[in-house]
Amino acid sequence: MTQDEKYWPLMPPLPSYGYGRERPGPRYGSLIHGQNLKDVVITDSCEDMLIEDCYISVGDDAIAIKSGWDQYGIAYGRPSMNIMIRNLVVRSMVSAGISIGSEMSGGVSNITVENLLVWDSRRGVRIKTAPGRGGYVRQITYRNITFENVRVGIVMKTDYNEHPDDGYDPTALPDIRDISFTRIYGHGVRVPVRIHGSEEIPVRNVTFREMSVGLTYKKKHIFQCAFVHGRVIGTIFPSPCENLDRYNEQGQLVKHSMSQNVTDIDYDF
Repeated sequence: MTQDEKYWPLMPPLPSYGYGRERPGPRYGSLIHGQNLKDVVITDSCEDMLIEDCYISVGDDAIAIKSGWDQYGIAYGRPSMNIMIRNLVVRSMVSAGISIGSEMSGGVSNITVENLLVWDSRRGVRIKTAPGRGGYVRQITYRNITFENVRVGIVMKTDYNEHPDDGYDPTALPDIRDISFTRIYGHGVRVPVRIHGSEEIPVRNVTFREMSVGLTYKKKHIFQCAFVHGRVIGTIFPSPCENLDRYNEQGQLVKHSMSQNVTDIDYDF
C-alpha cells in the first residue's frame, strides 16, 4: 500500500452521473488512512444493505445514500432501497451525519436509521434534493436518534441546485413523502428541525413522535417549516411548527393545521 496517488486505481464515473461529480472524468480510489475522502460510506443505486456498528468522524457526510444525478440518474433508473443503518456514532463538523441525496434521481426508498448518535456536527440527519432531480424519497424511518452539540438536527432541503450540465430538465420534480421520526433526543442543539419544502416540491406525510431536544437558543421559531404536510403524535419538545396536524397518543386528531404552506425558515441562526 502506498500514499503515492499515481499507484491508486482510477475509477470511471458511474453512468448515472454523466461526466462525473464535482469534476469530469475518473477519480482515484483510495481508502488509505482515510486520506482525501469526503463522504465515508456512499451507497449509490444499492439495495438490501446493512450498515452497522461503526464509529465515523469525517469532513463531509459520514454516510450518504444516493441514486444518480438528474437526467443521467433518471435514465439509469436504479434506486437505492431496503437499507438498514444502525448502531452508529458519527461526527461531521462541516456536513451531516446521515444524508440522503442530493443525487437521488433513481429514487430512494425503504431506508431505516436507528440507534444513531451524532455529536459535534453541523447537521444531524439530512435529506436534500432540487428541481431537475426527478425520482423520489419515501418510506424513510428514523428512530432512537440522539444529537449532542449539533447545529441543526433534522434537515430537509429542496433547493440544492447543483447540476451535471445544462441538459437537466427543471420540470423533473422529486417526490418527498412518508418520513417518520420517533424517539428523537439531544442537547446542545441550535435548530432541532428545519424542513424547507417549496411550492413545487412540498414535503408530504412527515410524522414526529416522542421527541425531546435540549436547545442552545431560546428563539421562538426554532422548529422551522415551509410547505410541509404531516403530523405530530403526542407531546414533543420543542413545540412543532404550525404546518403539522396534532394528534393525541391514542391517534385522535386534536388540531388540524390550517397553514401547511406557511414559511418559517430562518438561516440566520
